[in-house]
Amino acid sequence: MRPSPVKWLWYAVGGTLPAAYQQWVLYDLTCRTWVWRHLARVQVMLSVWLLALLVPGPLELRVSMVMLGYFISLYFSVSFMEDACERRLVKHGFPAGLNRTIREESTVDQRAELAAAYTAYYSR
Repeated sequence: MRPSPVKWLWYAVGGTLPAAYQQWVLYDLTCRTWVWRHLARVQVMLSVWLLALLVPGPLELRVSMVMLGYFISLYFSVSFMEDACERRLVKHGFPAGLNRTIREESTVDQRAELAAAYTAYYSR
């Protein structure tokens, strides 16, 4: 079950989803497109840089300030991507290191089984 757009926005900025979404969170952080999903969540958080365009001053300065802040934030977000995903999984009640285990030590078919098994165990 996917979260609603409002719940997804809450999840994207670091909020914790209800227990009913644990299987989706596990899938979101361990599927083959987990990097693209991480970058989508980051875009929501980095959109705050657009507020710097409202600062008074020359347009060139404001645009360069926004671009610099955006690219530095994006660089650090990509640098710490795995750690951020692991913290998000732990925040939702899963054991540390589970995302790496699922992504590296299993095939695509096994990932679905592992996700279902961990969700069933931790949703009690």
